[in-house]
Amino acid sequence: MTTFIVIAVIVLVVLAVAFVVIQRKNREANIERADQLRTKAATEAQATIAPAQDRAATAEAEAAEARAVAEKAEAEAEAARLEAQQVEASHEAQVRAADRLDPRVDHKADDYAPQVAGTVDQQPTAPSDVNAEPATEAPATATEAEAPTTPTPGLPRRTPGAQEMPGRPIETDGSGGWFTRKDSEQS
Repeated sequence: MTTFIVIAVIVLVVLAVAFVVIQRKNREANIERADQLRTKAATEAQATIAPAQDRAATAEAEAAEARAVAEKAEAEAEAARLEAQQVEASHEAQVRAADRLDPRVDHKADDYAPQVAGTVDQQPTAPSDVNAEPATEAPATATEAEAPTTPTPGLPRRTPGAQEMPGRPIETDGSGGWFTRKDSEQS
C-alpha cells in the first residue's frame, strides 16, 4: 500500500510539473502571438490610418466650405425676401394712395384691404360689376378651374383665398368681426 501511495505521489508531482511547463509554454506562445499582432497592426496602421485621416480632413474641409456656401445662399435669400417685401409694401402703398383718391373705394371700412393686382383673390372689380349679381355658373371645363394664374413679375405670388377669414362672424353687439370664437362650435 505504501508503494501505491509513493507511485500516486510521483504521478501527482509529474502531472504538476507538466502542468507548469505547459502553462509557461502557452504564456510564451501568447506573448509571441501578441507581438506578432502588434507588429501586423502597426504595419497596417501606416498603410491605412494616414489615408483615412486625410480623407476625413478633406471631407471636413468640404463640409465647412459647403456650410459657408449655404450660409451665403441663406443670406442672399433673406436679402431677396426683404427686397420683395419692400417692393410689395411700396406697391401696396401706391394702391392704398390710389384707393384714397377713388370715390368707389371705401378705404376707411373695417374690412378694407387694398386690391393688389396680379393675384387671383384680389383683382380690382370692374366698374360694370360693382352692383351686378354674382354669377352662379361653374367653369366650362375642369382645366379652366385648375389653370394656374401667372403672378406679376417682381411680386411674390399670393395664395388664392389668403385674404378670406375662416369661420363665421361673431355675433356681438353689432361691431361684427370674422374671427371664430372657440365656444361658437358648441352652439
